[in-house]
Amino acid sequence: MKFKYFYQLFLTQFVILFIACLMIGLLISHFMKDYLYQTQVSDLTAYGEEIAKDVQNMSDRETGSPILQTYQQILGVKNIHYVIFDDTAAIIYPQTNRPLPPDFHLKTDEWKELQEGKTVSTLVDTRFTDQLTRVSIPIEKNGEFAGGIMLTSPISGTEKVIGKINWYVFYTILISITIALILSAIIAKLQVNRFRKLSSATKEVIKGNYSVRLKESSIDEIGALAGDFNKMTQTLEESAIEIERQEKRRRQFIADVSHEMRTPLTTISGLTEGLVNDIIPKSETDRCIALIDTEARRLARLVNENLDYERIRSNQIQLHKTTFAAHEFLAIIKDQLQLTAENRGDQIIVDTRDSVQIFADYDRLMQVFINIVKNSIQFTENGTITLSARQEYKETIFEISDTGIGMDESEVEQIWDRFYKADMSRTSTKFGESGIGLSIVKQLISYHDGEVSVHSVAGEGTIFTIKLPFFADNE
Repeated sequence: MKFKYFYQLFLTQFVILFIACLMIGLLISHFMKDYLYQTQVSDLTAYGEEIAKDVQNMSDRETGSPILQTYQQILGVKNIHYVIFDDTAAIIYPQTNRPLPPDFHLKTDEWKELQEGKTVSTLVDTRFTDQLTRVSIPIEKNGEFAGGIMLTSPISGTEKVIGKINWYVFYTILISITIALILSAIIAKLQVNRFRKLSSATKEVIKGNYSVRLKESSIDEIGALAGDFNKMTQTLEESAIEIERQEKRRRQFIADVSHEMRTPLTTISGLTEGLVNDIIPKSETDRCIALIDTEARRLARLVNENLDYERIRSNQIQLHKTTFAAHEFLAIIKDQLQLTAENRGDQIIVDTRDSVQIFADYDRLMQVFINIVKNSIQFTENGTITLSARQEYKETIFEISDTGIGMDESEVEQIWDRFYKADMSRTSTKFGESGIGLSIVKQLISYHDGEVSVHSVAGEGTIFTIKLPFFADNE
């Protein structure tokens, strides 16, 4: 059986308030009872001391003095009675010549304190009336103990006062508990509603709705929890968008690769069949073999690019860095891609000093530049591609710039993604078909502890900038 959180909060607060108010009521009742008792003792003591002063100046024959009767009349109005007794505990006023009643006998320790000149006070339980407050004042004559004055006053009046105070306290506590419980119920309801909203939002997330958000606040932990929940859903939403985007690119990539592989496979299959069945004339054999070789290389390039990316992504490659000249390196890049560039009407220019040195893995850096320069050739027609390098403090900086069609900002942000493929409707070339070349570039430069960036303006061209740290082999 569930015990709702609302009732848990409400019951907990009620128990705490009830115990607190009960303790406060008991403490107030005890304090007031003790206070009134001490006040009554103080009053009786003050009256007794005044009477004792007069008795000390009287002779034994004057114990029926009108002064004592006057005291009795005055104190009787306040329901206070007193008796005077001698050193044998015999009553000498009023003149009854009887000992103290059994209910008023002083205990041995009390009698001893009285003989030592101390005032003795106590509560007395009587057989016929309520409790009495009793105060005994010692009387001394000629420096010796001569008896004492015992004043009594019933505490019924005090009990009435305490009872009335207790009722006031009870009503006050009852009203306070009622108000506190109403406020507690409101606060508990608000807190429970916040948890319900959080629960409802969690169910939406379970359903796959990551756009749900909660109202944040900094007043308590629930508000902080709402903030963490919003951060979680925002992250999930971004991840879901990214997964969807990557999934679209993956499907596009598979479709592109399938299309690109189907074309050379179809060509190779058709030419091979023609050669085997002597359908193709002997004069065309060399050209067919060359075409088969070209298409096979194209297939190998597609497969190798994917394998390279997986090895690089899983950190399964090792770099063998050496120091070599930038001018010679860029010249080799130019020689390898010169024919490809000329087919597009492009010109490759190498602009660097002979003194510029590179510290990197030669083969992997060659792979980086081949990818970037091919990319530039792909989107440049009848233009110029410039390869430049310069040496700065512990850094070699390269720039590959072209005068091609350029890119807009949205494309610049996505070119490093694995499955991104530029809009091929803007060009008729077929380089970089798989769309993962620049992803390889990004990873390889990162393994070199370098940086790669791109700046492009649509219709004006693109500049790739690569920064590699330079440390000689002996450093």
